[in-house]
This record gives sequence, C-alpha cells and structure tokens, in this order.
Amino acid sequence: MTLKQIVKYLFGWRLATIAVAALASAKLDFGYLANIWTNFAGMDFLDLARLGYGNTLKPATYIFFPLYPWLINQLTQLTHNYLASGLIISHLSLVIALYFLYKLIKLDNKEEIAKLSLIMLMIFPTSFFFGSVYTESFFLLLVILSFYFVRKKFFFLACLMGLLASATRVAGIFVWPALIWEIWQEHKFKSSRVWLILPPLGLLSYMKFLLTKTGDALYFLKVSPDFGPNLVISKLILLHQVFYRYAKMLVFGGHTDVTFVVILLEFMVGTMFLVLTFFAFKKMRLSYAIYTLLSYLIPTLTGTFASQPRYILTVFPAFVLIALWYKGQDPLVKRFYIAANVIFAVVAIALFTRGYFIG
Repeated sequence: MTLKQIVKYLFGWRLATIAVAALASAKLDFGYLANIWTNFAGMDFLDLARLGYGNTLKPATYIFFPLYPWLINQLTQLTHNYLASGLIISHLSLVIALYFLYKLIKLDNKEEIAKLSLIMLMIFPTSFFFGSVYTESFFLLLVILSFYFVRKKFFFLACLMGLLASATRVAGIFVWPALIWEIWQEHKFKSSRVWLILPPLGLLSYMKFLLTKTGDALYFLKVSPDFGPNLVISKLILLHQVFYRYAKMLVFGGHTDVTFVVILLEFMVGTMFLVLTFFAFKKMRLSYAIYTLLSYLIPTLTGTFASQPRYILTVFPAFVLIALWYKGQDPLVKRFYIAANVIFAVVAIALFTRGYFIG
C-alpha cells in the first residue's frame, strides 16, 4: 500500500465522518463543522497552545502533557490559526502513522493482514478522534515509529520516539518496557542499550516542570478526577471490580438515557480488549504483548473504562489480532462485525459532535 493510496482512503474516511457530523447537527456551516472536532479536551489543547500552563481557566489542563500543544503553538506561527494547526498536525500524523504501521505489520504478516489491520483500525467506532484536535494521531505516530525503528535496529531513533511519546501522554511510558525487551535481547548491540535511558525522560521532564510550577511532580494525576468521570486515584481498583461496576450500571441504569450507549460501548471495548490482551501473549511478539497489557490494564486501575474506547486506538497490536481473527470468519460474521462498527461509529460521532462525552 502506497502513501498515495493511504491518503486517498483517508480522504474518503474524513468525508464520511464530516457527513455524519453534519447530519447529526443538521448544519452545513464550515466553521461549525471544523470547531466540533475540538469538543472537550480539544479546546483544552488549544487553550494550552495559546496560553500555556497555569494561564487557562481550568487547572485540570495539567493532566495534558506538553508536546502536542507546543507543536500546535509552533505551527500557528505559520498558519496564524490554532484550530487549523491542531487539525493539520492530527491529519498529517495519521497519514504517516498508517504508512509506517502498514510497513511494521508487514514485517511479520502478509500484505492482506497489513491492509486489513488498517481497515479494522479506521472503522473502529472511536476512530474519529484521529481527525480531532486530540493527541491520538500524533501519539500513534510516535508509538509506531518507536516499534518500527527498534525492529529495524535503529535503536537511538526508537528510543528518541519513546521519549517524545512520554512527553505527549503518560501512556508513552508503556513503550519503554517493550523497547527494553527488544533491545536487551539483541546481544550484538549491547552498546545500544545506553539509549534506553531516553524514553522516560519525556515524562520525567514534565514531572520536573510540575514540581517547579505546582510543588507536586505528580500533579497531573492529582487533577485527573477533575477531568474524567468517576476516576479514582486515592486507591487502586482491580479489574474485576470495574467489570462489576459496569454490570450494575448496565442492569440497573436508565436504558433510555443516551449515556447508556456510552456505557455499553465502554463495557464492550473493555471486554473485547481484555480478550485481545490475552491473545497478544499467545500470538504476538512479547514486546507487542507487553505494550498491549500496560495500555489496557493501567487506565482501568482508576476504576472505570471511561476513555478506554479512545485510548485503545493507539494499541496497534490489538487491531492486528482483530484482522487475523476477521480473515478466518464466515462472510456473515464479517458483515455483522463491519456493520456493528459502522453503526457504533455513526452514533459515537453524532454524540461527540453534539457535546456528549465519548472518551
């Protein structure tokens, strides 16, 4: 698959997401259809790019790591429009990320699986976040490049991408153990192990900034309950407790409330990716499985699957597993899976662009 083909397919995907948003709002106003992709955290990223930490009206913005809003700020020196800069970074990152994801998957699989993996990723119900002013596209790019470079034995570049990933989201630190495994088993390149000090430096640098700015290096964790629904940081919530909580909400919650759809989506994603995490250790490289496990499990320790439908977008091994599963299914099962994804995607886009929290 060429870069040109990826751009062509993404253009169709982008038009489809905009069409759903336009139908959901019954508006064809260009300004409105551009601004809706900044709902919730998107506006916070633009505020950070424009004003910086401590200068916005929401202290909870300290939960967001600095690299993405800094890039928006820098690009705005050319575009003179923060929204345009955010959308450009997200879309350009997505194109490059998918290109290298295709090349990464082809290292272990046939071309059919590589193409199918990209399709499974882009039809996922929350893939619209890739085209929003969120970190998803940019973070996916950094994760993919980390794994691609380490597989190609460009260890410095792999660890540098890991550093940038941990300066973009706290989940970037999950790349570090995977890189340790990949590099440590390469006995011919013992001298390259020194580069493993790089990946955590993005996180540590932000923690140092927070210590200076707020007096608390972990302030990004302290403010997280102000940002996400029902997040618990005072204690660890085990996975079975999270499932029990969701079971109660699904059984006893208001089934006619629009938020029921969100709860159902979170539960389904939480269940599906638990299964995929298990199979990652059976069918994938250990480094891929490690990254999948940490990306899935750590967020659930806060007691919720909220935002999991979005976080999971950057867990690329899971979509390779979905592609492998999909390839072996009957045509009826394939049609059902595609239809279910599209239906949930339409609902998710409609809700998000109309101001409902999806992830």
